[in-house]
Amino acid sequence: MIERATDKSSLIDLLEPILAAVAELDPASRSDAAAQAALVRSLADAFPFDGERVQAIGATIEAGVADGWLCDRGDADARFSRVAKPSPATHNMSIDVVRLRGAALRHRHPKGEVTLGFAVEGSPDFGGEAPGWIFAAPGSTHVPEVNGGRMNLIYFLPDGAVDWNPPAAD
Repeated sequence: MIERATDKSSLIDLLEPILAAVAELDPASRSDAAAQAALVRSLADAFPFDGERVQAIGATIEAGVADGWLCDRGDADARFSRVAKPSPATHNMSIDVVRLRGAALRHRHPKGEVTLGFAVEGSPDFGGEAPGWIFAAPGSTHVPEVNGGRMNLIYFLPDGAVDWNPPAAD
C-alpha cells in the first residue's frame, strides 16, 4: 500500500516515478496535438487516476492543505504553494500545488506544463478538462480556470519555465 506523504520532502518521494516519467516524456518537445495527446495517454496508462499512487497524491494534497503545509498563500479562491524548485532530485521540474476555484493569473508555458487535477467541491473542470492528467503545450498561454467547483492541482514545469508577463493576445 502506498502511504500518503506528510510533508514536502515525502511528497517529492511519492512523486519520484511520476517526475521521472514526465522528464522522459519531454514535455518541451510536444508541439503538435498528437504528441500532446500521447503524453497524457502515457501518464494515464502508467499512473491511472484511480490508481493507488495518484490517489495517495490526491489524499496528500488534501491533508497538506488541511494541515497548512500546502497551499498556504493566496486568497480563498486561489491558494498556492511551491513544493520544489527544479533540481536533479525533481528531474529538473518545479512542483507547485494550487487549490483553485474560478480564474487565476494569465501566464505562458515556454516548455509546457503537466498538471494532475483532483476535484474538491462540486463537479469541476480545469480549462474544460475533467480531473486527471492535463497538458498545456509548450509556448501556450492561458488563464487557468476551474469551473463548476474547486480543484486541487499539482503542476510540473520543465526547468520551472513560466512567463508571468506574456505579451497581450492580438
